[in-house]
Amino acid sequence: MSKWFWAQLIAFQILWFSAVIGRNEWIMLSLLLIAAHFIFTPSRGTDWRVIPIALIGITVDATLTLSGIFVFETLPLWLGLIWIGFVLTLGHSMIWLRKLPWFVLVPIGAVAGTASYLAGWKLEAVELPMGLTWTIATLAILWAIMLPLLVQLDYKIRVRT
Repeated sequence: MSKWFWAQLIAFQILWFSAVIGRNEWIMLSLLLIAAHFIFTPSRGTDWRVIPIALIGITVDATLTLSGIFVFETLPLWLGLIWIGFVLTLGHSMIWLRKLPWFVLVPIGAVAGTASYLAGWKLEAVELPMGLTWTIATLAILWAIMLPLLVQLDYKIRVRT
């Protein structure tokens, strides 16, 4: 695996933690990490083209917020930046997901996607007023659908270029 693979993986983890812990107050760090991605990426043009995929996750999170499943202290701009960072990983540090069939991506999405939100809840970045069971079930279903979809969309955009 290349140095870029590891650098991008570590940068995304820093982005996730700084966004969740610092929220909007640390938004500049998140923006700098995304900017660094575009400075160092070996596929700048293609990476720009996949960013709109993040709108899927942003829309899902907005819907969950409007429906009362998520509650945030303030408008979570930081969450949108996590989505951009996540989408960028699909063509780099998480490119290995492409090799997996959709029926393997379903449980990975259900578990890993849900776990990410639960970690955010534990770090007090989000409140879950509908209760843990309902929220976990909802997130697991959504992420079981979204991960295979996001991986496929990323792949389709990247192979066209």
